[in-house]
Amino acid sequence: MAGKLRMDEISAITGYSVSTVSRVLSGKSYTSEKAREAIVDCARRLGVLQEMVSGRLLINDIVVFAPGRTFTPRGDHFYHEVTRGIAEACASHDVHISYCPLEEQRADVKLFLEKAAAKNISAIIIIGTDDQAIFSLAASLGKPCVLINSRDKDMRLDAVSPDHRAIGFSAMQHLFEQGHRRVLTVTCLRRETLFLRLEGIKDAYRHFHMPFNAQQDLIVIEAYSSQDTEIALNHWLDTHPRDQWPDVILPGGKGIITGVQNALLSRGLRIPEDISLMTTDLASRLEGSPEMPITGFAVPCRELGYEAIQLIQNRLNRPQSSIYNLLLQGKLVDRGTVANATRHAAREEIRNAFS
Repeated sequence: MAGKLRMDEISAITGYSVSTVSRVLSGKSYTSEKAREAIVDCARRLGVLQEMVSGRLLINDIVVFAPGRTFTPRGDHFYHEVTRGIAEACASHDVHISYCPLEEQRADVKLFLEKAAAKNISAIIIIGTDDQAIFSLAASLGKPCVLINSRDKDMRLDAVSPDHRAIGFSAMQHLFEQGHRRVLTVTCLRRETLFLRLEGIKDAYRHFHMPFNAQQDLIVIEAYSSQDTEIALNHWLDTHPRDQWPDVILPGGKGIITGVQNALLSRGLRIPEDISLMTTDLASRLEGSPEMPITGFAVPCRELGYEAIQLIQNRLNRPQSSIYNLLLQGKLVDRGTVANATRHAAREEIRNAFS
């Protein structure tokens, strides 16, 4: 009865019928934008939104921007899982989701404005973009906007990301605690998030009082290319004596992982019998995939999509609340590709004895 009275009150204040008020507060799409804005604003002032079930989504259309490879066959598995999370979070609501490609750098501003500023769009999600000009435009549109795996340096937009620095630290911590000391990190640094992960790895070196030598402990690839990775790793192995080869290789990204595996296979090196393999970039829902049967830290990809929708809802309910920067933690998935360091040490002693 109390809920009916509040709808009667909103109806009286706004001049719209109780049935129209009910449709708007139920998240139904067949009401005018003018009516929706008036009813939601009145409900917010009366405190009704705070009393509503948190799962109710008061928007009709969301546009999701992501790098173009997200939408290609066998493209970016990480971002594909994120979009699945968004779709699942909206599945029980009357919400239409449209998708649009938008690259990480020098994004198409005209295309972004054409899609994001459309009258029917109620909220915006931007995945994996570093273009600050896009963030400025998004902040100017007056619509809820959430970044996924990106950061607005001017702190105007809500964001949710994996805690890249913590994931990098935890991965290296796991290896150090297993007794490993020779670890070769292979990464691409084309995005700020990847720098954060590398900084977490360096934090672990400092924490364990281990020196980090970029010439010895790091390979940087220009892009997530398995071919470029294979060439770079083979060059590194060719230019370092065997006794300086790593006990563990720590690649980030599916293409880099494949390149590392190919290089080791071509040399007859077994995983983990000869060199262990671990990654900081398992997509959490794909960790059991035959394509990624390696130990690593699973990134909560689909959960990023769920949390983005919750941030949109929070922004609708509390438009003046502080800007959120939500960080999700990774989880260690042990798939048997990291040997204990004592096994490596024993093999080295045997090898040296017969050399």
